[in-house]
Amino acid sequence: MWCTSVGHNNKRINKVITSQINKITHTGFCYAHPQIDETAKKILEITNFENGKCEFLCSGSEAVEYGMQIARGMSMKPMALTFSESYFGAYGDAAVKDPKRWYNYNRLDCFCSNPNGCTGDCRKFNDIPFEKIGIFLFEPGSSMGLVRFPSQKLIDKIIRRIKENNGIVVVNEITTGIGRTGKWFGYQHYGINPDIIAIGKGIGNGYPVSVTAVSERIVSRSGFKGCFYSQSHQNDPLGAVVANEVISIITEKKLIQKSRENGKYLKKALKSIDKNKNIIKEVRGRGLMIAIEFKHSAQEVYEALLKQKIIVARRAPDEVIRLDPALTVGKKTLDIFVKELAEIVSKNF
Repeated sequence: MWCTSVGHNNKRINKVITSQINKITHTGFCYAHPQIDETAKKILEITNFENGKCEFLCSGSEAVEYGMQIARGMSMKPMALTFSESYFGAYGDAAVKDPKRWYNYNRLDCFCSNPNGCTGDCRKFNDIPFEKIGIFLFEPGSSMGLVRFPSQKLIDKIIRRIKENNGIVVVNEITTGIGRTGKWFGYQHYGINPDIIAIGKGIGNGYPVSVTAVSERIVSRSGFKGCFYSQSHQNDPLGAVVANEVISIITEKKLIQKSRENGKYLKKALKSIDKNKNIIKEVRGRGLMIAIEFKHSAQEVYEALLKQKIIVARRAPDEVIRLDPALTVGKKTLDIFVKELAEIVSKNF
C-alpha cells in the first residue's frame, strides 16, 4: 500500500492525530491555523521551492486538479501535453483529457528503436505541436501502475521545448513522491525543476491529505493571483499535522536512503528467482516502487501469495504484480516475501 509510507499503525502518527483532534481539527477554508504555515515550510524545503506556496487538500486527484487550474490560468497557450499511459485522478481537467485541450503522446508507440519507448529521435515526436502547448503534466514512472519510466533523453527534450515557450511544468507525484522511488520525488531522478508539484498518498500515511506546491517562478510571474478555490476541508490543521510528522519521521529515520537501498536489494533478489525466465518477464522499479511482469499466470501467483497472507497489488489485465511496501520495511520481511514467491514459482510453474 503506497499510502502507508511510514508503516501501518505508526505510533507517532497516531499520537499527533490524537493530540490535534483534542485541539481543533477543522477551521474551514476562510481561516488559517499555525500548523499550516509550519508544515508548508517543510513541504517547500523538500521540494526546493523556497519562497513558493502550498495548498493542503484531501486527495491526489484534487491536488493534480488544483495544480492544473493554476497552470491553465497562467498559460498563454491552449493545450497541455502528457503521456497517454499516465493517470491523474478521478475527475477534472487532467482526468478527462479533452483532446481539444490535451495532446496525449504515446511514448510507447513511436518510431524510435529504443525498446523502452521514445527518446525523442523520431518523426512522431517531431509531430508534437509544441507551438500550441503551454503545459507539460509529467507523471515520473507509475504508468497506470505498471512502473515504466520515460527516458532521460525524452524528458530533457520535452522540458527544453516547454521552457523555450515560457511554459509550465506540472509534476504528478501522488504515487512516486515522499520517498517511494528512493528520492523525495520521482522528478528528481531526471534533474528537472518543475513549477508545480502535486503530492498525495504517502504524505498522509493513509490519512486523506494532499498538497499542491507552487514554485516562486509561478508565484512571482505577472498575472499570478493564486487560484480561487473553496473546499470545506481545504487547509485543515489535522491533515497538516499528519503531513508534518510524516516528513519528520522520514527525515529522522533516513527512510529515503533506506528505500533506495532496500529497493536495490529486493530487485536483485527477485531477478534471481527465475534465472531461466520461464515465467518472470521483467523486474523493474526505483526505490520501493517495483513491478514484476510475468509472461503468464500473474493472477495465480497473486492468489497463491494471498493464501500465504502476503498482500500485493495485481495490475489486471496486464500480467503485472506491483510492490509498494512501507519505507520502514526491513530486510527480514523482504526475505520472507522473496522466499514465498520463489517457492510458488518453483512448485507451480
